[in-house]
Amino acid sequence: MSANLVPLEAPAAASTPASSRAHAAANRYEAFLAQRYFPALDGLRGLAIAAVLWHHALPRALEGWLGRGHVGVRLFFALSGFLISTRLLGERRATGGVALGQFWLRRALRIFPLYYAVLALFALYLGLRPGDAGSRHFFENLVYHASYTSNWFVDYAVAHPVWFAFGWSLAAEEQFYAWWPPVLRSARALRTAALALFGVLSVQQLAAYGALGAWLSSHATLERMLLSFAPALSLGALLALVLEARGGFARAWSLFGRSPALAATLLVLGLGLASGGGAPILLDLGFAALVASAVLGPGSWLGRALSARPLRELGRVSYGIYLFHVPVLGLLRRWSPWLAEHPGPLFLLALGLSGALAALSYRYFEAPLMALAPRRFSVTADRSGPGPVLA
Repeated sequence: MSANLVPLEAPAAASTPASSRAHAAANRYEAFLAQRYFPALDGLRGLAIAAVLWHHALPRALEGWLGRGHVGVRLFFALSGFLISTRLLGERRATGGVALGQFWLRRALRIFPLYYAVLALFALYLGLRPGDAGSRHFFENLVYHASYTSNWFVDYAVAHPVWFAFGWSLAAEEQFYAWWPPVLRSARALRTAALALFGVLSVQQLAAYGALGAWLSSHATLERMLLSFAPALSLGALLALVLEARGGFARAWSLFGRSPALAATLLVLGLGLASGGGAPILLDLGFAALVASAVLGPGSWLGRALSARPLRELGRVSYGIYLFHVPVLGLLRRWSPWLAEHPGPLFLLALGLSGALAALSYRYFEAPLMALAPRRFSVTADRSGPGPVLA
């Protein structure tokens, strides 16, 4: 326990209600810093991957809740920003710095093998089938898929299907992993790191709402790069910075560690998802608040529900499901055209098959490669649990 905490052996006379509350708050903060794994966050990413798969199982766009599965990617981003940042902050707290080479090596061993294996399968399949516009588009942009720059350079506004289109979100995460750890390592104070995140978030929002239109009018690629900075990634990282500071943790606990705040968060998210209206940044804020509620209220009904084993297992292999689910959906639609117009059965079959493939891949392909990562602050020991968030 830190020296500035109220000692357990304090005299009885000093044990006032105020000191008891301070002692309890200090214990909560120390317990948070020591926690290596948040089961509820695995459950959240299980929900996120189910939402994304549902979205891709739909034959056409729907109104209301059932048509909002695509926002599961935003939840993935909020989780990723938070979990990667808590892992880096834990290393910084324990060692006084961040070993960037080890961090990137761990990420490469976790992400690259399965990503490039699936990309190679797409290339093999499209290379063996009769050439069409979609196949030509894929091979013309293969270098961008392979370099995690598809969200910058691939044209998605085309009439034909865009093969491997789902890779844009993985590219956005890889770009975040490239710039954020060096910023966190070089920042002497957490406030400086937070200002950097606010700066990136502000520029992205200015570009999104056209405030930089005159300046960006002749820089289309730069505009796409600025728009690719997913706000939820920055908000998740900001949440991690807030919880790292004792005062920030106390304020976050008072706001998100209680049932009324959880109910309010779910209500706002529910209304936003049902209506589909409002600024997208508000939805990202809602997902960051949901992550905070899951972390700070593990004993709440939501925390217990998210920690259920089926959801946690789904979240554990969510990366594999994300990479496998689109080709699985395509195969199921080809095998039974009836499924194409019945998203419910298609969703359940694709979830089961993708989950089985992802579990096998994780056990026999991904886990052995992750074991090669440096033991210190290894992938399997960090706060993101046994698997990655989205990538």
